[in-house]
Amino acid sequence: MPRYLLILFIIFISCEKDSTSPREEDIEENNKPEHYIDIEMILVQGGTFSMGCATDNYICYNDEKPLHTVFLVSFYISKYEITNKQFAQFMNEVNALPDGTHKEVLYLDINDYDCQIQYVNGKYIPKESKENYPVIEVSWFGAKAFCNFYGGRLPTEAEWEFASRGGNQSKGYIYSGSDTLDKVGWYLNNSFNFENIFLEVSTHEVGTKKPNELDICDMSGNVWEWCNDWYNSTYYEESPLVNPAGPLKGTYRVGRGGSWSYYPEYCRVTYRLKNGYPAGSGLGMGFRFCKDI
Repeated sequence: MPRYLLILFIIFISCEKDSTSPREEDIEENNKPEHYIDIEMILVQGGTFSMGCATDNYICYNDEKPLHTVFLVSFYISKYEITNKQFAQFMNEVNALPDGTHKEVLYLDINDYDCQIQYVNGKYIPKESKENYPVIEVSWFGAKAFCNFYGGRLPTEAEWEFASRGGNQSKGYIYSGSDTLDKVGWYLNNSFNFENIFLEVSTHEVGTKKPNELDICDMSGNVWEWCNDWYNSTYYEESPLVNPAGPLKGTYRVGRGGSWSYYPEYCRVTYRLKNGYPAGSGLGMGFRFCKDI
């Protein structure tokens, strides 16, 4: 398959199935102490970094510029992408309906053939051997609700990039933890089945590649990760210096990190996915859990 056709195919399947977006307050969950889930967290010490693209090794897209200074306070972020096992636990605890919705909001597109969670005997369970694979076919609303339910939140785009770069320990790599993507990420060349592109979803168990400088895994490749921010192509021109939280409104939510079905250039620490409908889902969309100190 020619490269340009393959790119078009993957982009169209990655952020599909949008519907009317509910109000954010409709998906808020009470952050009660008894809502517990086992998530390994990494402390990201606050600091100042240069956000955006300034490398000569890859072309910098316009929305990755200008390079600008950002200061962030300390925060926690999950070492791994949220897994099918963890998301199934959440869906059961909120009593989500068998169709993947909760309070009329789509959290998980369970009816898509590539979803790795199933509804059996009144419970959500991961498909066989997929417990520790990153959850996919999850909407931004589902990802946000999961984080809220367990007392956390989605990372801001700035927090995501800072953590992906290795925080204050950053060595300036192109990808999260290396200049060689094969060492740290699952992407098109080591995951996609070119003989039969419809054979299976080629995500991989979390934590099977080398971590970055902060011991965080899979921030380049495997699945795209929802961020809390609205997307705006020119936001970097007006971004606040301290703890930027993104535009106040928009059409799309930001996705970061690339996925198993994308070329290396999309897995760079600076690349911004620009077509993530918050009510949409896809076979390469997942997320990571974040929490304040």
